[in-house]
Amino acid sequence: MAVTWTRAWWRWTGGPTTRPVERVVRVDGRSRADEPGDERQAFGRWVRKRPRVDGGKRRGDGCDRRSLSPTWVLAVGCPQPAGRGGRGVGVGRDASRLAGLQRRLQGIAGGLAVYDEAPDNVSSSTYSSTPSLPGCRVAPGRRADAGLPLARVTSNRIDLRALAAMDGVGRFREVLPMLMDPVAFAEAFVSGDAAGGCRVPSRGMERHRATLRSCGVASDARSRPAFAMKAFTTPKKDGRTARLVLDARPLNDAMRRPPSMDLPRLRDFIAEVERHRFAMQCDGVSYFYQFPVDASISRYFGIGMKGCDMLLNVLCMGWSWAPCIAQRASNVLVRDLGLAWVDNFLVLGGTLDEAERNVAVFRKRAQAARVEVRAEGDDALWQVRSRFVCVGVEFDLAAETQRHRLDPAWAERWVDGSGMTAVLSGRATARQFAEVFGGAVWATDILAVPRCHFAALLSFAGRLGGRMVGAAAPVWDEVVDVPPSARRELGALRKIVRENPWVVGGVPEDTGSVLWTDASSRAWAALLEAEGRFVDGRQGVFAGPDADAHINLKEMLAFAEGVVRLCWAPGAQRCRIDNAAVVGAVAKGSSSSYAANRVLSRSLRVAGRRGIVLRPDWVPSGGQLADPYTRGTSLPRFPAQLPLPRSRATPFDLF
Repeated sequence: MAVTWTRAWWRWTGGPTTRPVERVVRVDGRSRADEPGDERQAFGRWVRKRPRVDGGKRRGDGCDRRSLSPTWVLAVGCPQPAGRGGRGVGVGRDASRLAGLQRRLQGIAGGLAVYDEAPDNVSSSTYSSTPSLPGCRVAPGRRADAGLPLARVTSNRIDLRALAAMDGVGRFREVLPMLMDPVAFAEAFVSGDAAGGCRVPSRGMERHRATLRSCGVASDARSRPAFAMKAFTTPKKDGRTARLVLDARPLNDAMRRPPSMDLPRLRDFIAEVERHRFAMQCDGVSYFYQFPVDASISRYFGIGMKGCDMLLNVLCMGWSWAPCIAQRASNVLVRDLGLAWVDNFLVLGGTLDEAERNVAVFRKRAQAARVEVRAEGDDALWQVRSRFVCVGVEFDLAAETQRHRLDPAWAERWVDGSGMTAVLSGRATARQFAEVFGGAVWATDILAVPRCHFAALLSFAGRLGGRMVGAAAPVWDEVVDVPPSARRELGALRKIVRENPWVVGGVPEDTGSVLWTDASSRAWAALLEAEGRFVDGRQGVFAGPDADAHINLKEMLAFAEGVVRLCWAPGAQRCRIDNAAVVGAVAKGSSSSYAANRVLSRSLRVAGRRGIVLRPDWVPSGGQLADPYTRGTSLPRFPAQLPLPRSRATPFDLF
């Protein structure tokens, strides 16, 4: 196993050895395929020749920030034979050399990137940290493209005017000027920011210039673009091709925020699919690239390249308005036929004939608007089926009761990924934790696992996210210590995802009763209504730490007492609460408060064991029937007549 020398201007400062190289350390957190060169087995340090700055004078014994290359390499030798594991081996002298180089370059590079892989696998492997180097920042938990070719880029362009003519609601026509009208595009800028002027060069994108030019995605800029931004590629899930992404943060910061995407909530998406028995799935081919951009607007979508900048002539992946435009266009194509999730189209039908008729209508719309689509995976295009995978969810609509679960391939990647291993070990980069936590949120939504059961994990994610958002320059490569409580909860969720159970759809039958809960600063009350009368109830006084709790937590405590003590019948249990924070937390299964999550978790566990599905509804304080019993009124003898509310107002009366 050998180290590839990258460029002729690297200067060797260590002694040669015949020992194989097991780990490669790069500076600046970047990875790219090594260039062809001599291969040798070596041990030592590569140090770039000191640049001449300030009129030719040398500055220090390192290098200037502006001239730092992303390919500084330190080869750490391993006494084991090549091909055998070397993690944790050769810690003594090797680790000291590595730590010395880290201290020397800490102020220049901001940390070291450590790869526990063989050098010939570095550029395509997942990054991981080294336990023998505490405090060392490691590279992002993602894979580099390693020079992968761009995925198939279509030269097809959507007929935007024909698509707008199909828009019966007008939501797509609302954002269409951002692609066709330069005046409307300029009006979306914050005052004085339309001039742009920023230029960030892209590294290694020159090899894709011919591909971008041949398919019409980009063209050479004849004048300086208003925004020349950095472009990069990320590997697609097939592992053989990459997609082009533009780092459009300078443009996004200069423009106002886009309107709502009109993307359906995941739970609503799943519920709508399970109301049908057949579906046809397809997705757009290079969907974003099918949206043409007017020539007068493309000057804002510049790619900074060596030699000559380029201008994107299509919708920019990375621009904050792009998902909104794509989703609203997709909604036009599937209106009254099914659902769309950005570039994924799902045409539904209650019967096979209905599904085939809807597919025929969808085909006509796609042809009229010149939208190019393809089948997902190995499926035949336009094929109607009852079992399929869409947006990471596997659906089985042919069963007696419709059901769904996680895509098994996605679940396997998340459970056994290197990011999961790093987080469960207790030390991971902020990026690794964010990726694992994002997968956890996705998994809990699909498997219908209330997130309040993972209060410690949510609390740590909230603290970490707040720190990153509040930082002037977030360091996502920083190593963080994951608390043991959060790791235990993540391990429990990992076990559930590994099992990947089927979730049965359908709406449960109503219990026929209504739970009323309320809390004041001193007391709480919960009453159960059935057939127009109060049939049972409880009340109490807050004591101990609960007496000084926030009113939202007191309302959650009252709700939990009502569920645990009064609700026994399985089915959909309606709940009336006058606190919007509690209603929202119960509806989505989690709260932003750690204490509220602990209380909510208890009530949802009890409800789950009893087969109860909670349906919270908001009522105004004047219409809360449990309110008098939190202010000194004793509970009546049950069954009892309902008291007259102080107000019959509904939430809609407030607007």
